[in-house]
Amino acid sequence: MPHGSSALALRLALAYSALFLWMGLYLPYWPVWLEHRGMSAGQVGILLAVAPWTRVIASPLAGRWADRSGRSHRLVQGLSVILVLTAAAFFVAEGFGVLLALMVVLGLVFAPIVPLIDGITVGAEAEGHLSYGPVRLWGSGAFIVASWAGGELLERSGEQSVLWLLVGAAGLLALASGLLPGTTVATRDRDAAGGPSFSPRRRPFVVFLAVTGLLHLGHAVLYGFGTVHWRAAGLDDGTVGLLWAEGVLAEIVVFALAPALGRRISPRGLWIVAGLASVLRWSLLASTTALPWLVAGQALHGATFGALHLGAMSYLRLQVPAGHRAHAATLYSAIAAGVALGIGLPLAGVLYEHVGGGAYWAMSIGAGLGLLLALAPSSAEPRAPTP
Repeated sequence: MPHGSSALALRLALAYSALFLWMGLYLPYWPVWLEHRGMSAGQVGILLAVAPWTRVIASPLAGRWADRSGRSHRLVQGLSVILVLTAAAFFVAEGFGVLLALMVVLGLVFAPIVPLIDGITVGAEAEGHLSYGPVRLWGSGAFIVASWAGGELLERSGEQSVLWLLVGAAGLLALASGLLPGTTVATRDRDAAGGPSFSPRRRPFVVFLAVTGLLHLGHAVLYGFGTVHWRAAGLDDGTVGLLWAEGVLAEIVVFALAPALGRRISPRGLWIVAGLASVLRWSLLASTTALPWLVAGQALHGATFGALHLGAMSYLRLQVPAGHRAHAATLYSAIAAGVALGIGLPLAGVLYEHVGGGAYWAMSIGAGLGLLLALAPSSAEPRAPTP
């Protein structure tokens, strides 16, 4: 049961579960489906990069509307229904141009959903109703189920099964989004009452985006070509699915410990942990495809993503006023994750075509830069929670 066994936590946990069923299928197996449709590694990299870049447009616009209206949940519901229709359209898509157009639509529709749900959850945490980590871990658990089941079905039924699973997962998300709670604080109400203001141009927020962006960048080769690379190394699809599941299991452990970690480690401290682990992880995956070392590398996902994301959510809770959190969360998604992967995925495609798994070395360098920035004095510590 989610933290506190509250009805609110349960509704959010169900939404995260449906959301990450989709992501647990999309991240590891969508590149395989695209490859099955005749796309080269370079084309796959371009197609995968479309979705992160659309975050730059769709997410901030959605976040501003959600903050001004106080209706984040309604926006998620509408986007989820469109996601079902867009995913189904891939059944009749032929050729790179058509796939590219559909990926643009898919990105515009899906991009705001994750940060909007995060914004709702962080707001509930700030009001003392729940703790983010124990609710979010339900999504990570769903990711494990999806990545394992997807690998098994891929091995038994072939690449086309990936698309059927994604359409089904989108349908579940549309249903679960109907359970999301409404938000009670709108930006216009806060501003009218003289509440705290927020500007994304302030130096601490810019540094926050830069640090998290560089650390997110490191995941580009893994997300784009991890499955392809491991299959080429001779691993069967079931083992590949278990490797993805193991990474998210490590993430679950971090989220389960979130209340204790949040009391002891600042957001900056969590980013430093993520940076150290990232340099080690990408260097390891660049060096070998031996299964024991892959297992070790995937265990570090709890730090390279789990600690990074937990630090980001803590920062949003502590630094951003309540009536601006959807906007700030969507900016984090758009810039720190969207731009980073929008640059990283096509770069990963080019590098993977030429050096294979050696592409991970570039990710290690990017993570090192993020670590240095996190260690710099300009990486500000959070102040007391904002109202």
